Amino acid sequence: MYATLCVKPGSKRSGKLIGTHQKLDKAARQLLGRNLYVGNNFPTITEILRFEGMQGPDGLKRKSPGIDEPEHFIIPENDDGVLWQYIRNHHYNLVQALKKGDRVRASFEAAWLAHAVTDGLTPAHHYPFREVRDELVGDADYVKVFGVQLKGVTKGENLAETMRKNWLYLGAGGLMTKHIAYEYGVAYIIKPVTLRRLQPSDFTRKEAENADCEEAFYNALHRIAKLKMYENFLEHGWTTELAIETREILIPEIVRAITLAWASAANQAKKEMKNGKK
Repeated sequence: MYATLCVKPGSKRSGKLIGTHQKLDKAARQLLGRNLYVGNNFPTITEILRFEGMQGPDGLKRKSPGIDEPEHFIIPENDDGVLWQYIRNHHYNLVQALKKGDRVRASFEAAWLAHAVTDGLTPAHHYPFREVRDELVGDADYVKVFGVQLKGVTKGENLAETMRKNWLYLGAGGLMTKHIAYEYGVAYIIKPVTLRRLQPSDFTRKEAENADCEEAFYNALHRIAKLKMYENFLEHGWTTELAIETREILIPEIVRAITLAWASAANQAKKEMKNGKK
């Protein structure tokens, strides 16, 4: 999903035009606030969003393309566990930060945890993107303009090879073009929708109290994967049915998973502090 379209790093407009992650985080934080225990010290949405956009995983890809990028892809029927490792690490670090009362670190971990969960539940991230990309592009260098790498624009051995590779990747019907078109569609579908409408209507306080991050993520993943939304998009493009399914099923599932991931960390931190565990 998109967190920023800004070209200039550090821009205050980061995420203002297309900020899907930001909007989902807002919906989840609002839902968490209504269902988490009184007296919790969880970061506010303002604190969390400081680490989204250009300060989040998408911003890292802009600043240093191809270098230590967190790639949040997962094949539901053949999970290699890599994405879950990202999620688990952020969850653990969030618990530790909450226990220490470190609001800055807690805000960072909450934002990056939510980002990983969201990407992992996004249908476009269930496609074997890395494998297909590597077949098309290989280990080619990025094209540079005035010394700045252009994300996704690769350089071949000659002009013809450069054009061929980039057409397969970025041209009409290309791998990245389809990926972008899908995520743009999701962004514009939810843009006018209220936060309350994006939240699951059946969410309960008991669900938040018994939250388990791993269970919440994988339950949502399997429910979403069964819908085969990205496959339908690749075959038919954006349809009315797919748009409704996105707004009514996909987005509430993602908001639920983010909320439960955060609630799980808050509950675990509270429990460990009560038991005197460092």
